[in-house]
Amino acid sequence: MTLRHALILALTLASQFALAATPVRISIPTAGISSAAAPLTGFLFAAEGSEPHPAVVMLHGCGGAYAKDGETLNPRHLMWGEFLAKHGYTALMLDSFSARGLKQICTIKFSERSLKESDRRGDAYAALAYLRGQKDIKAEQIAVLGWSHGGGVTLDTISHRPESGKGFQAAASFYPGCSKRAEHADAFHPYAPLLLLIGESDDWTPAAPCKALAEAVKARGEPMQIVTYPDSYHDFDNPALKEKRVRKEVPNGVNAGAGVTIAPNPQAREDAMQRVLDFFASHLK
Repeated sequence: MTLRHALILALTLASQFALAATPVRISIPTAGISSAAAPLTGFLFAAEGSEPHPAVVMLHGCGGAYAKDGETLNPRHLMWGEFLAKHGYTALMLDSFSARGLKQICTIKFSERSLKESDRRGDAYAALAYLRGQKDIKAEQIAVLGWSHGGGVTLDTISHRPESGKGFQAAASFYPGCSKRAEHADAFHPYAPLLLLIGESDDWTPAAPCKALAEAVKARGEPMQIVTYPDSYHDFDNPALKEKRVRKEVPNGVNAGAGVTIAPNPQAREDAMQRVLDFFASHLK
């Protein structure tokens, strides 16, 4: 994408977001699907028009769904929910933490976390079941989209079809952890088209294992593609980030004890948003 096109898209997004409706807070039943004891909280960004729409379940990262006030969605989730709704998708932002009494797990070592990606897989399928029960949703045209820990949940979800057999139709994952999956790539089989997007400079969830995983999957003829962005770090699509900084409180990065780097890349963000939009258009409409 050229700088001119990126600027045009950015201006278009700004005008769209100014007109966006406030997401509606909903409760999602979990019985028999998710490990959460209480219903999950979700936020629904409704697409315009009375006709049924395709939908996207969105999965937050280790920092949770909310901004610093703990009540409103953070800027990235608002941006993506509004973006998808304006392009004809009903977006459901899922909160996996509140029902479990959690606010964040970024500062907890992997070995000490009580909530695993596999637990949140059930959350994703609970959200899928909820959407399939809504009259204004195209039940066979629902995708899943996740970031960081939620990106890992997306990979786990799209490689484990639910017992009902009716899973998601597509999946997009931003900067997930791929190291363990790359070590056991022969066991990773996405059942639907999968798009992975990651920064080449990411020192929280490195790109190299994701590249290796994608190569192994594609070599088997299975539906996975990867896009990497030069000079881009973790969180590159976060519109709230204004400069590069190191989060020293995070223990799970590539360089143990040194923290992890997060940084914005507006041009990569706009390119990624367009790619996700094109990907969903190919598989959901």
